[in-house]
Amino acid sequence: CQYHHVDFYSVSAGRVFMFAPKYVGEIIELPHVQVETGRSVYLEVLSLQPRVFDIFNFFTKDDSASLVSRALQETSPTHKIKRSTTGTTQYSVFAKRTSESGFDTHGMTALKIKRRCMEVLGFDEYIEGHTDGLQILRYNTTTAYVPHM
Repeated sequence: CQYHHVDFYSVSAGRVFMFAPKYVGEIIELPHVQVETGRSVYLEVLSLQPRVFDIFNFFTKDDSASLVSRALQETSPTHKIKRSTTGTTQYSVFAKRTSESGFDTHGMTALKIKRRCMEVLGFDEYIEGHTDGLQILRYNTTTAYVPHM
């Protein structure tokens, strides 16, 4: 008789499921998350404490191109691509931050990806108030990430 081990986790009503990885390198399949490519979305556990995952097949190159295109066309001062800053209340440039960033909160692709995020997290419904915009980050050919913490 061959024994197959199955873990069962229950979640109280009104609570959201939290992944409970057992070891680094574990693969967690997410069959409930659908993408247009038909490829399965899955997580690979990178760390147990804190819990860190790599998400595979979460979005496509077309999704990425669409987000970048929309970000480059954005004209709103709060959402357009501009030099990355520090702080939340004022525009403050920190010399070690060499990136530029913008936000997409309501584009078709951004909404699709935000919905997918909610699916990954196990939410039964999409609630806009529980989401943030997607941050589009860019480094030009003459800049790179510089550790600044």
